[in-house]
Amino acid sequence: MSFDVGRPDRATVSQLNPRPRSAAPAQDTGGFAQVYDLAKVRRGAPEVPMAVWDEVDRAAAIAADLEDAGRTIRFTEPAEGGRVRAELCDEAGRVVRPISLGEIVSIGSTEPPTAA
Repeated sequence: MSFDVGRPDRATVSQLNPRPRSAAPAQDTGGFAQVYDLAKVRRGAPEVPMAVWDEVDRAAAIAADLEDAGRTIRFTEPAEGGRVRAELCDEAGRVVRPISLGEIVSIGSTEPPTAA
């Protein structure tokens, strides 16, 4: 399908006059496009330091490495008055070995382990 588009009858072209500009350009207040998380402000949530996010990213990388190796760490709820237990498990969920919480905290760390 094709058609010709011609100039409409009685159409004219007019030149628009430019709007006058203010003498001084607007000053950047640093507030443009600033985003506020209103839900966070309402609940009073504190800002999370970037160092914490770096640690979260590092923990995620360690978890991915464990998963790639076919391993997971399973935490077991304590019996009445007991302590949380952790176990290194294989893909089938079988316990490879118990793992101390101190060892979990130091995974991926270059610091020597401390008593936990």
